[in-house]
Amino acid sequence: MVRWYPPPLGTFKLNFDGSSKSSSAAAGIIIRNNEGISISACTFNLGQTQAFMAEAIALHKGLQEARRLQIDNLLIEGDNLLIINAVKGVWSTPWKISNIISDIKHLLTLFTTWDIKHIFREANSAADWIANVGHLIVGNMYIDPTNSQRLATILCNDYSGVTLVRRGS
Repeated sequence: MVRWYPPPLGTFKLNFDGSSKSSSAAAGIIIRNNEGISISACTFNLGQTQAFMAEAIALHKGLQEARRLQIDNLLIEGDNLLIINAVKGVWSTPWKISNIISDIKHLLTLFTTWDIKHIFREANSAADWIANVGHLIVGNMYIDPTNSQRLATILCNDYSGVTLVRRGS
């Protein structure tokens, strides 16, 4: 069973995701407080690129948004182990994303505290939904959860502790 957990008081959580379909890629991010309330949700149409590039761009955009919001304490979660372990320095960084990972590592130094961890995609439903919206737009878009029944339901389920069955890899 898998679920989303809120961050501790005084900390915000960034969930990020990338999406790649036949002819387009998109990124999605959501930043929530300890009550599970969305502080910011954004989607970005990235044109054509690979899935792992979309994931790296999503993390980069999410960190930029957290800095814009003057967040100091940040927990970061994503469902792409390649990106997470590249940032942690556990795995070597693929050359195609080395510049983005380098920028991500620099952005992380601007936070008072931060942690990054891999989660299963079922616990990343909000960021996944937001990333998929990016395929339907041109450019970037902030998303108001009150204007999307689907996103509002995901956020409510996340904060309520609804568990999901892990669907295999």
